[in-house]
Amino acid sequence: MSLSRTRSRTLAAVGFLAATGLFLTACDPDAAAGSDAPSPAGASASPDSSAPAPSGSPAASGGADSSEPPAGSDGTLSGTLTFLAPGKLLVGERAFWVAEDTVIQGGDICGDPETAGAEKCTADDLDAAAEAGNLTVEVTIKKGIAGRVTQK
Repeated sequence: MSLSRTRSRTLAAVGFLAATGLFLTACDPDAAAGSDAPSPAGASASPDSSAPAPSGSPAASGGADSSEPPAGSDGTLSGTLTFLAPGKLLVGERAFWVAEDTVIQGGDICGDPETAGAEKCTADDLDAAAEAGNLTVEVTIKKGIAGRVTQK
C-alpha cells in the first residue's frame, strides 16, 4: 500500500510542477518565443500585445475596456516635456510611455545643442532632459507609447 501512496504523491508533484511551468511560460510571451532580450517592466516589446497595461498607464485609465487607450490619445503632439516617472513622461496634458524602440532625437536632449536633429538619444537621456525642464518636443504617440520624440 505504501508503494501506491508514493506513486500517487510523485505523480501529483510532477503534475503540479508541469502546471506551474506552463503557467509561468504563459505569463511571459518572450520566454515562450525564446527571446534573449528582456522587455522593460512598463512597456512590452510589441505595443499590439494583449497583456494588460501597467497600473496608472494611459491605457489603464481610459474607457470601459482598459486594454484600449482613451479616444483621441494617438497622434502627434507638441509642447513642454514633463517628467512623471522613469519611462513615463508628459507633453501638454497627455502622458505617454517611452519604449526601448522609441526614436529620440535632439541636441538639447543629449549631445551638442547646435545640432538639434542629428543626435540619437536614449530613454535615460530623455528622462534627464525632462527632469531638467524647459524642453519643447514633438511626440508621435500610438496606443500610449511614444514612437518618436523630436526636439523642436
